[in-house]
Amino acid sequence: MTDLPKTNQREPGPAETIARFEHRKSVSPKSIELFEYTDALRQVGRKNEALQHYAHLATLPIPENKRWLVTLFKGQTLFEMGRFPEAEHAFRDACSHDPSTVPRVYLAAALAEQEQFAAAIGVLANALHCEGDTDEVLLNLALNQRTLGQLAAAQKSLEQALAITPDYTHAQTVLEDVNAALSLNDDVNELQMPT
Repeated sequence: MTDLPKTNQREPGPAETIARFEHRKSVSPKSIELFEYTDALRQVGRKNEALQHYAHLATLPIPENKRWLVTLFKGQTLFEMGRFPEAEHAFRDACSHDPSTVPRVYLAAALAEQEQFAAAIGVLANALHCEGDTDEVLLNLALNQRTLGQLAAAQKSLEQALAITPDYTHAQTVLEDVNAALSLNDDVNELQMPT
């Protein structure tokens, strides 16, 4: 798989990608074309077919710096199918081959879907030391912290995310919720204090 040159042409949708690939079956596809076809299958809901193609892609000669994408997208497919332990395994494999934040955010999501929130927090805390979208890591960290009632920690994570990306709408919305919960907790504590 190689990076394709960027052009001003529109990106084809999944149905178009599938149609183009299937109409030229007689030609041996490049691994990038098979990868794009497989992801298009996932996007339109042909997930079992996509999994078969991801298994085939794993056997092809793909540059080492791109190989992790096959397991990442396989994991995403499994995640979308609700097969969270298998998705977790695929995301862990992707993490072992790529040092960025991307597979770690996916891994944390798979752990959270299995209600392993503390484990997800650990993965995300480690991801803060990786290259990538730190604001997204902080948001996901805050979501797991909020789930466990760690509201002050969630507030801090969200404020850090917003310091990086001030117009991060999702982080702003979650911060409003966390601040409202903290405010209610403060009000309850004031009512309970002896006079």
